[in-house]
Amino acid sequence: MKAYARGTVENYDDRGGYGFILPDEPADGEEKLIVHRRSLRSVALVLRSGDRVVYQKESVPRGTLATDVHLEVPDETSESSETRDGTIATIETSLSCGTIRDSAGATIFFSFAELLDKDASPQPGDRVTFTVVKNELGFQARDLSLDTSVQAESRGTDREPVAPKAAAEILAQAILARDNRQFAEAERLYERGLEKFPTVQLATSYAAMQKNRNRRAEAMRIYQKCIALFPNNSKLRDDAGNLAYSMGDSNLALRYFEEGLRLARQNETANEGIFLLAIARIYIKKGTHLDLKKALETYQAAERVLAHSKTGKQALPRSDLLAMQVASVRIQHHRGNVAFEFIQKAGFKMLRAQLFDQATAGADFVVEVDRPELLESYGIAGGLLIRCFFKSDITRSDLEGIDRVAKIEGESGLVDEQVAIVIVSSLPETLQSTLFRRIEDRTRSVPAIVPLTQSELETSLDAMATLRTVLDQWLYRRDLFALNSPVSGRRFFGREKPLAELRDAISTGTAAGIFGLRKVGKTSILKEVERRGTEAGDIVLYVDLLRVPADVANTRWLYWKLGAELHRSSIKVGLKGVKWRIGQAFPDFLDVPADFPIATAFDSDLTQALKAIEQSASSPKPKIVLMLDEIERLLPNGLGKEGFGGFFDFFSYIRGVSQESADFVPIVTGANAAIAEVSQFDRKDNPVFNFFREIYLPLLQPKELTTMVQVLGRGMGINIPANACELIFRLTGGHPFFTRQLCSFLSEQHTQRPLNVRPEMIESLTDRYLEVAGKDFQEVLDRFSRDYPDELDACVAIVEAGGTLPIKELVKKSGDSRVNLRHLLGYQIVKLMDDNASISIELLRRWLQLGQGITRG
Repeated sequence: MKAYARGTVENYDDRGGYGFILPDEPADGEEKLIVHRRSLRSVALVLRSGDRVVYQKESVPRGTLATDVHLEVPDETSESSETRDGTIATIETSLSCGTIRDSAGATIFFSFAELLDKDASPQPGDRVTFTVVKNELGFQARDLSLDTSVQAESRGTDREPVAPKAAAEILAQAILARDNRQFAEAERLYERGLEKFPTVQLATSYAAMQKNRNRRAEAMRIYQKCIALFPNNSKLRDDAGNLAYSMGDSNLALRYFEEGLRLARQNETANEGIFLLAIARIYIKKGTHLDLKKALETYQAAERVLAHSKTGKQALPRSDLLAMQVASVRIQHHRGNVAFEFIQKAGFKMLRAQLFDQATAGADFVVEVDRPELLESYGIAGGLLIRCFFKSDITRSDLEGIDRVAKIEGESGLVDEQVAIVIVSSLPETLQSTLFRRIEDRTRSVPAIVPLTQSELETSLDAMATLRTVLDQWLYRRDLFALNSPVSGRRFFGREKPLAELRDAISTGTAAGIFGLRKVGKTSILKEVERRGTEAGDIVLYVDLLRVPADVANTRWLYWKLGAELHRSSIKVGLKGVKWRIGQAFPDFLDVPADFPIATAFDSDLTQALKAIEQSASSPKPKIVLMLDEIERLLPNGLGKEGFGGFFDFFSYIRGVSQESADFVPIVTGANAAIAEVSQFDRKDNPVFNFFREIYLPLLQPKELTTMVQVLGRGMGINIPANACELIFRLTGGHPFFTRQLCSFLSEQHTQRPLNVRPEMIESLTDRYLEVAGKDFQEVLDRFSRDYPDELDACVAIVEAGGTLPIKELVKKSGDSRVNLRHLLGYQIVKLMDDNASISIELLRRWLQLGQGITRG
């Protein structure tokens, strides 16, 4: 079982979803643990510097990973939370925490952050009252009140001073009877104490016993009696107000809280913020427009008080901050309130609410979707972005703004980046057409924006039924299979074996090359490795070499690009002590002087970064992972294309650094494994010959393919059962591009929704699909013809032999049999069974059988 531990948040960037935890008991080399949003128990949690957290310690090859991270004490205590009293047993001043021994002898952990009086200095032996919560490490105290401080407040002038010893004795006897469940005796002792030796401590202990026994009316009688005895005590008002609130008497609670606020201000205690928060919560619950305005004003007053606390600036509790933000949206514009009420009726949990910088323009909500019907019908789960526009005219830039937010928040794990809802005043034809075109556009990966009009929300009798009707209308127009761009995150499926190989390569500092057919998903797996590596704290330098500018013919641009990425990623993970020569000095390549030694400058930045990593105390220990996608862009080839100027020196340098430091890991991708297999280019020795671990990217396994087509189909209203998935696998061999393309073609031919797919529906359209997919099969074979002509001959021989060919015959027809057979099996063009070879992709075999694609490039 994985162990749990405590720590303090050092810093956290909510926008990037990334930060560090300082463990209470750090192991050697693990003074800081990385925390990513996906490591949080709730992705909606906004960590703050100084937060106390509990986390699970998961051992990984490079250290310890903090997972299941959550607050040590939740923001809100249940109304049924038990109130206890006890004595402070130990104090750890350096960690701002300690332990309490309660009256029953149990040990309770507490943090100074839970002290109601932030100016108090708790000492061993102090008497305290508190409520109790439980986490993975045991009992935890919250809402901690030092009884010594409340007794110091004036009791009024109409009573004689109480004998401390006599009061303490009767309190001890009452607590003993209570803990032995002799409640009648405890009541007698408490009543005698209130009559003869009244103290605030005795009163709160008595009331707590009655509350814990669910005798709230009796507890209220005790508070009211003691308030008369101690009219200047604000703590009693706080307890009485909370009790009244839990009993549903908001007006009585408000009266006690307002009295307590007056006393706190009069006595200049640290309780002012507590009463302001309590008052604001009551106004929020009342919920009228006027009450919400009062709540917002009160929250703002609480913010000012907490910001000027004697113990340093404090923030609103998260639940109160969210309530304040929701209130600001609701009172800013009628449509904001309509949106909030619809969200409530739909049963969604509110995670975030924020007005735009221009408050009159609109606001964003993020809600948690955990409705099984939305997952099953549309693939919607987790966080959902809902943007409410207050203005009437929605422009193209407004839609692009949604794209940006969905991308940023999606990458950090807060929202589903595939869908966003917009709430608008109306849906004019121009906006409707624009949104339809976006959804039907197969060339761009943007979220499907689903509009809800104000009138639809206001006239809805069933919020979920209204939402489903609109989602049917819009999301069923999507073609999730047709996306041609690389995918990661929720759109990434399978590939656990190559991912594990790459994870091992990064962990051991081994250079790796990912090779595979065109459109088999090499870029997608790199993007997924980048995402996972970033979450693990690695510094990932990803460069798609296809986007190198056309007029760039040497590696100077590449050194600059890598330097810029190194600076950006290092700053994000908090790497310090580097004097940056490129990223900070030259934000644009054209700023780099022609005579600037760019390679030497990059070496300086990289060397300093590696040294900083070596000295870093964070865990897991980061790596610098260099990813070069489409490596053929740099290489010379047999068709006369010259490689990049400086190619040999660049890769000699990359190899040298990798061999010198296990913290630097180069990874390349290509359709052609020549960079690892060819000993010379242009009669010059290949500096990375046999350097990269060759990882051939396999096709999807049946289970992986089934998951992909069913999940994507579900988001379009298409049900693809297991027997249909089996047929798709036989036809495509698990090639992800051809699988998605075939399913896309199927969805085009059968437009009704919902759609239940049958195997015969697929088989009946394969001939027509081959006509559509011909250009893509030809592209695959053209690459094979250019790079692996012998292997292509072997494939043709299999087809000409009727679909299968003995391995011995295949070897005879494929030149360097050992290497070529490895290519055929590695690329999974060919599969072996019972000493026979056959084409893995049945559709490719049929296409070749028709006499297509045999010409040699």
